[in-house]
Amino acid sequence: MSASKYIMESAPDAVTRISGMDYLYFGGTSYFSLHKHPSVLKAAGNALKAYGMLSATTRLGYGTTDLLETLEKKAAAFFGTEDAAYLASGFLSGMAGVQALQIQESFDVILIDELSHYSNRNAAASVEKPVYTFGHRDLEDLKEKLKEHVKPGQIPLLISDGVFPVFGEIAPVKKYLELLESYSGILWLDDAHGMGVLGKLGRGVCELSGVYSDRVFTGGTLSKAFGGFGGIIPGSREFIAEIKNGPVMNGANMAPSAALAASIEGINILKSEPERKEKLWANARYLKQGLRALGIPANNTQVPIAAWEMGNRKDMESVHEKLMDSGIAIQYTTYIGAGVEGVLRIVVFESHTTEQIDFLLSELKRLL
Repeated sequence: MSASKYIMESAPDAVTRISGMDYLYFGGTSYFSLHKHPSVLKAAGNALKAYGMLSATTRLGYGTTDLLETLEKKAAAFFGTEDAAYLASGFLSGMAGVQALQIQESFDVILIDELSHYSNRNAAASVEKPVYTFGHRDLEDLKEKLKEHVKPGQIPLLISDGVFPVFGEIAPVKKYLELLESYSGILWLDDAHGMGVLGKLGRGVCELSGVYSDRVFTGGTLSKAFGGFGGIIPGSREFIAEIKNGPVMNGANMAPSAALAASIEGINILKSEPERKEKLWANARYLKQGLRALGIPANNTQVPIAAWEMGNRKDMESVHEKLMDSGIAIQYTTYIGAGVEGVLRIVVFESHTTEQIDFLLSELKRLL
């Protein structure tokens, strides 16, 4: 059965109601289950009462509320930057960021990972610059593509996911910067799956990799780890000002007030409760160790995602359906990066217990 035929009937959590039944849920991206956290829901409800659904105009008009300004200040403080820009969708972050870099005349040519997210592809296509792909996380191919496509005096922009969503692979950002250095190149990183999850402070892939550079620009979302909704771009005051005055920001209404307030509360929770990350990382290690014991390849990073190919589409759909029969929901997906036949994909949350993970592993062992 196609995943689109399953209807979620509760907030995403370790146990989630889907199409009339409760399942152990190992899908989606609510890594800390904050989308059902009482204080997040309370903040969202209070915002609806105070501000209505949304400001119903653009930022250049009367669309900027004090709620929006508070969120951007909170986000800047969380990520340790001078400012931050909030957008109505995380999907728009790449487009807003890359277009701002174009307006600043920061690059001449784009190189993009061949498995980059749809939002990154749209961002690259939205500017009138040559675009070339390089092999997935392939440093040697990137090196050759830089030599081949970047003319003397030109500045390249490299576009990549921070964490690739299907297999949970982390982009080698430090190596990318080293290759770009002789070209004075810059990097745009869509860190939607890293923000809030990776690094001691939850600042994402760059913090985890020890990369602190004014040649790296990042965007992401508050709709995954933070339990809210909408895109976020942290950065320098000058760069963020360009985004706030740009076409993506000012061509659409602001997001609903509930999304703004929920995002603020989600940031507050992750900042004040760092033990949540420790538990999530521990669950990721425990899950992946168990998968490897079953002969399923799984890396040993803190990313709470594991995926693998098995036989063909029919075989994987069968495993998926049999797990559903056992009350376990994982993903069978053909999302970008999964290949033609697709993959089986598991996402573990902070709220999962070791007993729940053990049950998943025991059912996989029975089926494989």
